[in-house]
Amino acid sequence: MFSKILCAVDGSQHALEAARVAGQLAKQLGAKLTFLTVTKELKVTQEVKRYMEIEHLTGEPQYVLDEYTERVMQEAKDAARAAGVTDAKTEVKTGQPARVIITTADAGGYDAIVIGGRGHGDLEGLLLGSVSHKVASLAKCTVITVR
Repeated sequence: MFSKILCAVDGSQHALEAARVAGQLAKQLGAKLTFLTVTKELKVTQEVKRYMEIEHLTGEPQYVLDEYTERVMQEAKDAARAAGVTDAKTEVKTGQPARVIITTADAGGYDAIVIGGRGHGDLEGLLLGSVSHKVASLAKCTVITVR
């Protein structure tokens, strides 16, 4: 059925659940599993600097983002490991999330994309359409949306 599964994660609860489902699917089907997170270009605005100051975050803003990305990927790999998948791969890319997810799936020959129904961009999703909706509408492979 599926031999290569791409699971998009962003640190949200829906994405963590998607990671669990992707891990279970990969284990049951003997499929290869890759976790993908997509970051946006980081613009160091005064708001970002102020946020870092308030939250007592030190270092360059990109370093803070890298720490967050690392944590997101570790949580996804832990979810897969709990399902019995020990060889999940990870990829981090920058760009528009839906577009990057779709092009990664196409280029990598993935059979399925597993994605959370709602991520961190709730307001943007309400106004412009959610990433999961865009991926489900435009992907050439099967898309499993997890809630």
